[in-house]
Amino acid sequence: MKKKNKMNFSVLLISIVCVALLVAPVCNAVVKPTMLETLGKNHSLEIKKQLDNYPLQEGTEYWAVLFAVGVYYNNPDKDRPSMLEAVNDLYDVLIDSPQWQPDHIRMTTGEQATGKNLVKDLIWLIRNEDKDDMSLVYITTHGFPLKGPEGNPIDLPPRDEADGADEILVMYEGFDKWYAVIWDDLLNFFLSLLQSQGVCLIVDSCFSGGFNDSPMFEGFIPEEYTAETFTQGFVEDLATQGRVVLMSCREDELSYGSIFSDLLIEGFLGWGDVFGNGDGINSAEESFAFAKFWLDLFGEQHPTMLDLFPGEYPVTY
Repeated sequence: MKKKNKMNFSVLLISIVCVALLVAPVCNAVVKPTMLETLGKNHSLEIKKQLDNYPLQEGTEYWAVLFAVGVYYNNPDKDRPSMLEAVNDLYDVLIDSPQWQPDHIRMTTGEQATGKNLVKDLIWLIRNEDKDDMSLVYITTHGFPLKGPEGNPIDLPPRDEADGADEILVMYEGFDKWYAVIWDDLLNFFLSLLQSQGVCLIVDSCFSGGFNDSPMFEGFIPEEYTAETFTQGFVEDLATQGRVVLMSCREDELSYGSIFSDLLIEGFLGWGDVFGNGDGINSAEESFAFAKFWLDLFGEQHPTMLDLFPGEYPVTY
């Protein structure tokens, strides 16, 4: 992930409001003044009253794994403090929304952000969520295509990469020890073990567009994966998972600073819904569209999305 100064969101949001006022007469959707007045972390009761048709059943729990490396063993030149700021901002936004509880969010950062701990966090998520729940996984670090000593691309089984190379995420010791990485197929395996009705994966890293793999178990459960195989029995209903993946750039692009995360968080704070359907719910899709608009305008990185979730994935309200 390339280093770049953090954007001034005050200027950005003022610009957005100005654009909104200019285009409002020709837009199909009407942005109500009350929506603009209720932006920020403390959402008013005015917004909450609009949630009579909130799409999730009573009893649905929200679970999250937030994982930001940001500092790297023996490689201080690779450190990216903005990653640690972004994950803290995301945590604050989530717990300010009433469906998120602190004990349902596991956050790992800095020196603790090792491959082993990421796997532990994902297993924690698998053991706690169930088929009525919603799960969110956020990862930010450096990313690279997987290549051999001579620069040749490597596609580990299952061989599913059009460009012949898996994508890897660098863990805390990843620049010092070649094996301290997580690759896309391994991450996809753990995500595919989730029973949640909805899974949102957010990856903010260079080359993150390669993390758009569909769930491994599509439409069937292979015989080798039975409830008896896993003592916790969490392979049930694997194929029912709806997944949305938000990636900060294309598979062959660099990602700059934490701009994608910052814009996405602004979307979760309310701007995604203001420029979305205005129903009071800040969805993953609306917030992604908000972030993508600005990053496409800047032209240096182009966020990508895989959306297998029916309807919109609600993140905050």
